[in-house]
This record gives sequence, structure tokens and C-alpha cells, in this order.
Amino acid sequence: MHLLEINTIPGMTKTSITPRAALAAGFEFGDFLDTLIATALKED
Repeated sequence: MHLLEINTIPGMTKTSITPRAALAAGFEFGDFLDTLIATALKED
């Protein structure tokens, strides 16, 4: 697991670090959000 930042409300604008980091990791912003939501809803 990799963490970018510990923040309960990360910035989600085009100039925020979270979407830019996702893009650098190969995720388009919409795909990143889909993955984020799916991970949050996943039950272990």
C-alpha cells in the first residue's frame, strides 16, 4: 500500500495534488474516482 497523504478531505480540483498524483500513476481522474469509490465500498 502506498499513501500520498493522510487527509480525510484531500483536494479534488484539477490543480490539487491528489488528481495530479493519480495522473502520474496512470489514472485518468474519472478512473481514479471510480477506483477510490470501489475501494471504499469493498468489504474485507
